[in-house]
Amino acid sequence: MNERKCPFLETKTVTFCKAYPVKMIPLDRMSSLNCLCTTHNYDECSLYGEVNRPDKGLENVRGFQLKPEYYYHPKHLWVAPSTDDEGNARVGIDDFAARLIGRIDRTSVPAAEMPMKENGVCFLLHSGQRTARLVAPANGTIKTVNPAMTADPSILNRDPYSDGWIFTMRLKGDALNGLYHGNVARKWYESEVERLQRAFASDLGMTETDGGEAQTDISGRLNEAQWGTVVRQFLG
Repeated sequence: MNERKCPFLETKTVTFCKAYPVKMIPLDRMSSLNCLCTTHNYDECSLYGEVNRPDKGLENVRGFQLKPEYYYHPKHLWVAPSTDDEGNARVGIDDFAARLIGRIDRTSVPAAEMPMKENGVCFLLHSGQRTARLVAPANGTIKTVNPAMTADPSILNRDPYSDGWIFTMRLKGDALNGLYHGNVARKWYESEVERLQRAFASDLGMTETDGGEAQTDISGRLNEAQWGTVVRQFLG
């Protein structure tokens, strides 16, 4: 794979007077550093994702992105009802789930017309040899599966709230009433970030944040047992 660097990187050449008391020496050190900015993994950077994200209607909640108008299930799934008044909605995972799982490379999603029961295992997301089991956010029936997502599962990491929707479903009954929304969703999201920090500190003896911002590659810092514990605790 050809290496690429972040398109926001910029190198400038400057001229200076060597007689000036403070001698400024321009030096492009980035090319010798093994970091996200100078590799094809630059799209994992949380800042790049925030600036380059196609949908700007997101809120930053302690380093994680939240789509305020969506409805949220406690296991980090979002539900976006359509305006057709027929009980249809798009479903996906939130930014929190995407970062816990890691780089998603395969999916196992139910077929159209499959009935779904809230909190029952509904679909699988795979990251290498790791598999996260996600539940249905409500009772209903699968209508369509996102073909762009099945063709390129990494879209779930790059754009989980827009192009990275997973499937649409026909909701049954008053499904939205049991989900978090608005200020309630925001407060829940904040509490989940705090709970993740406590889990890292108490159960894993690690620091989850760096400089007050959430780590982009959470899954990469965990061994198999640790990853399984955290994913089951928050998503399973």
